[in-house]
Amino acid sequence: MKRRSSAITLIYNGRGDIALQLRAAHDDSYPSHWDFSAGGGINEGEDPHAAATRELQEELGITCGIEYIGKEVYMDEYCVDQLYMYRTTYSGPFKLNNNEVADLVFFSPQKIQEMIDANEKFHPELRTLWKQGLIPLH
Repeated sequence: MKRRSSAITLIYNGRGDIALQLRAAHDDSYPSHWDFSAGGGINEGEDPHAAATRELQEELGITCGIEYIGKEVYMDEYCVDQLYMYRTTYSGPFKLNNNEVADLVFFSPQKIQEMIDANEKFHPELRTLWKQGLIPLH
C-alpha cells in the first residue's frame, strides 16, 4: 500500500461558505469531481505549510496567510494519506490553473451536504472527511 502526505486548504468567504474546486475533466485522478479548495502532494523534505501555500499559488493563483487546523489520516485500498489541513478566509479574485482546475465555487455547508446526499461526484478524501464531521463549517 502506497504511503503519502498531502496538504489541503479550505477557503472560506465572509459568509462562511466554503470554496470547492471542480477538478479538470482531463485530470488523471478524479476528473470532474468536487475537491478541497486547493491541495496536493508534499514533496520530499517540504514542510506541509509550504506545500499548502505552494498549492494555493499553483492551482488558484493566490498568496495569503493560512492557519493549520489539524492532521487526518485517509486510507483506502490504494494508499494511506496523511492530510495536513489548513484554512483561510479569502473571497477572491482567483486565477485558476485550467490544467488542474475547471472551476472554483463557494457553497454553503448546507448546499455541500445536499450535493453529497445527492451522490454528486466528490473526491473520496473530501467526502470521507465531510461525512466524519472533520471539516470545520465556519
